[in-house]
Amino acid sequence: MGRYYWNKKNTVEDCRSVSISFLKKYGYFNGRCLGGITWSNSAGEKTASIGISVSTWDGDYVRFEYTITNSHTGEKTKYDYEAQLTTTPCNYGGVRYWFICPLSRNGVACGRRVSKLYLAPGSNYFGCRHCYNLSYESRNESRLGRIGQMGYILKVERQYEELYNKIKRWTWRGRLTRKARKLYILEQKMNQADFAT
Repeated sequence: MGRYYWNKKNTVEDCRSVSISFLKKYGYFNGRCLGGITWSNSAGEKTASIGISVSTWDGDYVRFEYTITNSHTGEKTKYDYEAQLTTTPCNYGGVRYWFICPLSRNGVACGRRVSKLYLAPGSNYFGCRHCYNLSYESRNESRLGRIGQMGYILKVERQYEELYNKIKRWTWRGRLTRKARKLYILEQKMNQADFAT
């Protein structure tokens, strides 16, 4: 029997998020950079935006600037704070950036090293998914319900094709690369889904 959640947790899909990969993709880690992020709904209408400034010169940090309007009173509150950045060395040179979660719980700073920060529904600050106790949408569905849906099968097939096109090297030192292993797992999921339908 599949899992059923009476009180399901908020999910990361319900949140607005800022990721290291997004900042890297748009060149935010080149000294000091200013910009912003805009979120839209499925109709393409702008729903929210924030201003971001990233510094990797005089202290590594990301600064968030945004306004939240109270839906009941119409009162606007401005937020302006920083999340520290840290780095880890990469195997082939260079560094990888990480956020240090700026939230604290019960007076104790979280301080987790994470690649993504979330603004959970009803919250005011960006923080890690552990602080907001966030789950993933796929964890709130029963396994059989997920596999039985045609949308799930199509999603796995699309992921398989995208990953297959990205693979440049299948093995490294006699072992499958991480992408090749992930491709193998996706292939198993596709076979299980085909068998279940």
